Amino acid sequence: MRKLLIALLALPLAAIAGDKDAKKRDFAKTVRLQGTVVCLGCELEKDGADAQCTLHAKHAQGLRDADGNLWSFVDNLRGHGLVTGESLRGREIRLRCWTFPKARFVEAWQYEVKDGDAWVQWSYCRDCGWEKGDYGDTDLCGDCKE
Repeated sequence: MRKLLIALLALPLAAIAGDKDAKKRDFAKTVRLQGTVVCLGCELEKDGADAQCTLHAKHAQGLRDADGNLWSFVDNLRGHGLVTGESLRGREIRLRCWTFPKARFVEAWQYEVKDGDAWVQWSYCRDCGWEKGDYGDTDLCGDCKE
């Protein structure tokens, strides 16, 4: 009975430990993904879903890639502007990101927005904000210019 109790107590610890490598983000595993920023709810409604995107999701945005697949953005520090930035809706973007294909999510690291023939970096940065000019007349910092 004592061994069973110890095993039952150790089981959650083993589950928490998991695969340490899977939890580490590796920049070598980032991919380039290009597409158009869309309202996910509105896109799903076109296919017959009762998404009600104005009720709770408030037109949360995602990416429609060249194949027509919809991807959700991980809503973290760097992705929040992609999820909520209305000025991005309908615009073509290029992402440097990690993909989670089983869940159809992408975690953005950097992204650029097409402006005419040029690509403009809009990646979030603690120094630069969401896009150039967020902090007045300052230019993008060195990290964001890369």
